[in-house]
Amino acid sequence: MNIDMNQAVFTTKYVLENHSPIIYVSHDVDGDWQFFGQEDDLSEEDARIISLGEILKITPSLKEILWIPEGMQAWLNAETKEWQTSLSKNARP
Repeated sequence: MNIDMNQAVFTTKYVLENHSPIIYVSHDVDGDWQFFGQEDDLSEEDARIISLGEILKITPSLKEILWIPEGMQAWLNAETKEWQTSLSKNARP
């Protein structure tokens, strides 16, 4: 798997500034990666863009899910502390 650590990814100010743990990841159908904490009701002002390499420094366990193809999502199971994956709601059939 060839991964570009300089690829821009989306996250939130809560992950970067408040150290909110990343619990949800989306690999969108257009190739964009999104990494979210536990916060709800996010606005555009909450969005931040950093590199994939930087997000992996924050949460090294994300390496476990970088295999997911475009159109998939992953979330951290609160009980098992393991990543689970499924097809995204916006995935193309």
